[in-house]
Amino acid sequence: MCKKNLICLRVSFVLIILSFVNCFLLREEYRERLLVEGKIGSGPGELSWKMIDLLPTGPISFGVNRKGKMFVLDLLCNRIVNFDREGKYVESFPQDINVYLMDIAFDKNNNMYVEYWSGDIAIYDKDMNLIRLLDLKGKGHPITPMEVTNRKTILLMDPDVRRGDKIIEVDTNGNFIKEKDNLIGYIITKGEYYIGSDNSVYNANGKPAFSIKKLKIKDGRPEIIGIDSLRNIYFKIGLKESLEDRVLKVSPKGRRLADFLIKYSSGHSDVCRTVRVSDAGHVYVLDDVGEKFQIWEYYPE
Repeated sequence: MCKKNLICLRVSFVLIILSFVNCFLLREEYRERLLVEGKIGSGPGELSWKMIDLLPTGPISFGVNRKGKMFVLDLLCNRIVNFDREGKYVESFPQDINVYLMDIAFDKNNNMYVEYWSGDIAIYDKDMNLIRLLDLKGKGHPITPMEVTNRKTILLMDPDVRRGDKIIEVDTNGNFIKEKDNLIGYIITKGEYYIGSDNSVYNANGKPAFSIKKLKIKDGRPEIIGIDSLRNIYFKIGLKESLEDRVLKVSPKGRRLADFLIKYSSGHSDVCRTVRVSDAGHVYVLDDVGEKFQIWEYYPE
């Protein structure tokens, strides 16, 4: 009788351990919600969008600060449109008619960085007061994206290189720090990770973190779309013959933490930045739907 009790006790113990292991390995579930749905146009709370040379042309980029506020670069109307964390329209900030908006990013203090076609970068504080304008004296056309790192530096494509083969890093006064060549995804992850030519993920020091093969992706080549404050990496994978994209959330060591679908983004990755990952690990998607535009939020339960 005692022996049977001992066996039962051991079995119970094993089951408890397995339960804890399963809970630890259980992937996060992400929910979606429609944050913003507005008309396409030039009025308050609207965004301009139209076909130019058979390509959908509209907001060139958008960003989300640490408070969850969203700022959209309305390219055709030369303005920055602000929505709060609940998707309510707040206000618009007109830009000089002679500049062309390219990309937007935020630092830890919620200061906003706006990149222009000229290669210059304007830095605003959280109240939209201009702190300084960085004149980088670019001779060519800059290629998005731009990012502000956790080291309080700025990463952007070299304005003199049209194909984006060179990435430069400057401080917040515009002083040159260093340059790197052709690191896929390096800017989007704030200089934390990039995908090498051997399909491995490397950290900023050039050391391999894990192989893409570890993720067992069958749909297509993954694209890094961002990191969160815990340095988890987010990949987007375009699904064939589908109006949705797949997102993988992966730990710095390559463990899959979440796997979910997002609404299809009509933005072209070479000219528009329509998917963002916030520091809190939320994924935001900007898309146009007929006569309207939408901003979706995907967040862990």
